[in-house]
Amino acid sequence: MDLLSQTLFTVWGYPLSLLEFIGVLTGLAGVYLASDEKSVNFLFGLLNNVCYFILFFKFRLYSVMLLQLVYFILSLYGYYHWKHPGNEESGHNMERRIVRLTWKNRLVYLEVILLSGLCWGWGIITLQGRFPQYFDPPAYPWLDAVLTMGSVAGQWLLSRKYLDNWPLWIIIDLVSCILYAYMGMIFTAVMYGVFTLIAVKAMIDWSKTYKSYQVSPVSVETTENETRG
Repeated sequence: MDLLSQTLFTVWGYPLSLLEFIGVLTGLAGVYLASDEKSVNFLFGLLNNVCYFILFFKFRLYSVMLLQLVYFILSLYGYYHWKHPGNEESGHNMERRIVRLTWKNRLVYLEVILLSGLCWGWGIITLQGRFPQYFDPPAYPWLDAVLTMGSVAGQWLLSRKYLDNWPLWIIIDLVSCILYAYMGMIFTAVMYGVFTLIAVKAMIDWSKTYKSYQVSPVSVETTENETRG
């Protein structure tokens, strides 16, 4: 732990630890590979989750710290889900096809993100109040909580290969970039800025791929079933 926390090098007066450096590299690699529809992105995500669980604990962002546990589980699920598309979908790179949500489901996701974010933020504040000897007062608990719930939704949509994950990630990454820069996590802020650019490119590329599918009776039924999910 001490080795990971040691400063690897200093850039413009900012001490970059080995832990944050590994987290940035694995995060960038994971998001880029996801944008390119490579299932190995989830394996890079697993290492990224471990790094940022530790890092966010140090910065008292407890919601997003616990989010890394959810990411870890969803990354395992996503890797399996992408690699096992079923016979009806195996024609596209031998992996699962891209699908989309309906507008009704998008509104449901938005409501769930906001309501669960408020509940989670209240829970984090209450937890810290009960056990102040273990946790310092949380930094920006409400914003942290909403970003956390949005990220859970984004990771779930990615693991199910919904195109809609990318617009959601664009919003989350932009806000996160500003938050981490304000808190002094400069390299992490830069990473989220790059995440935003990758997410924009991924949204465009996935949209083209989605439109390029050859429609057949089987694929239409499959897509409609996925969309209802």
